[in-house]
Amino acid sequence: MSIEEAVAKDLVAVLFVTFLFGGLALWLIVATVTEQWRKLRVADRNAALKQSMVERGYRADEIVRVLNVASNDGP
Repeated sequence: MSIEEAVAKDLVAVLFVTFLFGGLALWLIVATVTEQWRKLRVADRNAALKQSMVERGYRADEIVRVLNVASNDGP
């Protein structure tokens, strides 16, 4: 049996395993990147909110209270 015959015989199994594990790896990579991107966006928004509140003259305890209420509301 030649290599070509062996590959042709087991091609479906090889492709199944390749797509299964490749798809899983791709899914994990995309999920990780999007989660980190979301965390970055949340941090940017919080920093912008803090900066605008400081510029408006809010006290530190007021800023903390606003951020705690905002974080409890959810996305």
